[in-house]
Amino acid sequence: MFTHLKAAKYMKYFKIWLLYTTNTFQQILTNRVLMLIFMLGKLSRIIMFMVFLFFMTQGTSGIAGYNQQQILLFYLAFNFVDTLGQFFFREVYRFRPLVVSGNFDFVLTKPFNPLVKVLLGGADLMDLLMLSLISIALFWVGGTGITQNIFSWIGFLALTVNSVILAGAFHLFVLGLGIMTPSIDHMIMIYRDLTALMRIPVDLYIEPLRSLLTFVLPLGIMFTFPPKLLMGLLSWQMILLSFALGLSTLYLALAFWHFSLRYYQSASS
Repeated sequence: MFTHLKAAKYMKYFKIWLLYTTNTFQQILTNRVLMLIFMLGKLSRIIMFMVFLFFMTQGTSGIAGYNQQQILLFYLAFNFVDTLGQFFFREVYRFRPLVVSGNFDFVLTKPFNPLVKVLLGGADLMDLLMLSLISIALFWVGGTGITQNIFSWIGFLALTVNSVILAGAFHLFVLGLGIMTPSIDHMIMIYRDLTALMRIPVDLYIEPLRSLLTFVLPLGIMFTFPPKLLMGLLSWQMILLSFALGLSTLYLALAFWHFSLRYYQSASS
């Protein structure tokens, strides 16, 4: 009985998410020219950096022990995880105006968890289209030049799910800070700047920065560990550590979110 009620609740949340996503898609489709320009701009940026990596590694034996295809795979995996995070958590970018205007009151009074709206409510069609293109390139580079082992790809996808969990935890911390200190602008953009460091493998950074980006700010686990598993360069201890850190970080982020709600002052306060 309890399991049935939990399943019904999550199904209700899924339907609400689909409704928010459909509304967002409809808004984006009202301006197809702007969507096309945005898509071309983002795609051009990815291609240009791939060309840069290609020529940088051309004629060399490798960088930090990685060959050309591995470096390209790291970059494609970064974009894959990064775009997944943007697709699911795009609404966080619009959270601060919601708090400042007092409209967050209306979210809190709705009969469902507010995180469905402020964290997940607003998946972007452009991110979905970019994700499709990046996935094709990722599986082509990985399948032709790295491995065709199905178990390696299953492990890669499992670690990618863990990366999305970590990304969700980071966004939860941003939401909590947005409630406790609404005077801080663009906290999510600080996160975006930090993730940009992972366009190259974390192994290319010197210590102690490498350990800081891997275990303190687990960006290396988010972006570098999935392709390293695909290459067979990740031990089972690191795999278990990745999942343990992902779940514990999510738990702490949820605790911080509930703690921050105590400090929210509604528009009527």
